[in-house]
Amino acid sequence: MTVTDTEMTSTTHVAFLPRIWSKDVRKAIEYEEVLSKLVNTQYEDEMSVGRILQIPIDSNYNTQTKTEGVSSTITFQSMPGTTGSGTNFQAITVSTFQYAAALLNAVVAVQSNYDERQRVAHKLGYSLMRGIEVGIAALPASFSQIVGSLGADPTEANLRRAWQYLADAGVSSNASWVFGPAAIAALFANDKYTSKDFISGKSAIESAQLPDLYSFPVYKSNLLNAPASGQTECFLAHKEAMIMIRQVMPTVREDFLIRNISDGIVAYDLYNVSEAIWSAEAPTGDSDPTVSDYGAVLIRTA
Repeated sequence: MTVTDTEMTSTTHVAFLPRIWSKDVRKAIEYEEVLSKLVNTQYEDEMSVGRILQIPIDSNYNTQTKTEGVSSTITFQSMPGTTGSGTNFQAITVSTFQYAAALLNAVVAVQSNYDERQRVAHKLGYSLMRGIEVGIAALPASFSQIVGSLGADPTEANLRRAWQYLADAGVSSNASWVFGPAAIAALFANDKYTSKDFISGKSAIESAQLPDLYSFPVYKSNLLNAPASGQTECFLAHKEAMIMIRQVMPTVREDFLIRNISDGIVAYDLYNVSEAIWSAEAPTGDSDPTVSDYGAVLIRTA
């Protein structure tokens, strides 16, 4: 009897070779929360009840000249910002009721090798954060003060003009630049922002962080509005230029659904994000004030 050599291979013994699942889950990319930390949230405490918040808008008085003599009387002006025409307040309706929900089957919950409940709750919470960031990022598209061109790198002239817009409105502090990665990378190419000949401390080459530009800090966001591929709507804004009111803070609730034999998990919040408006510095006497978004600038970039 002739015996031939037979090798045990991964093909012939596939039934004896288990597939091993890693204990670690490779998470989806998550972007950093940036924009919600740069807006005005001071009105949240006022909205424990109600749906619409009305913010009075003040304006300045005119000075007048009085001639001497008892026959010369003075003229009284109405209180600035109280003409009742609709330009004397800003109304904000808290109406964005967003949620994210998942149904966790009881069998999966007990048999899974992973903490499905914790994983689902985290992803739902991230979705709420992302929703707010995207909502804030949509506001600059309506800014009336604009520099730059979509699809083009930001220039020094763009930055100087953006700074001037805020300076013209009397803004000298509490403002921030927010750029997308492409704009940040373009600014890295400028020696004024990267060379130790111009800045103190670590250079941008070492830190991957731009220094303050014209006294305002620089932030990077991956969730800025992109009208088209290769286009980004960045901005320079005072902290009070955009308002966020969260009437219901991000909340996670869980309930067992008998008909599904599953845990329903939902995360939700109720909020509004709005562009703030001010009256111009120039007095208008008894006339309606001129109101606009003086505290923010849209910077169109690649």
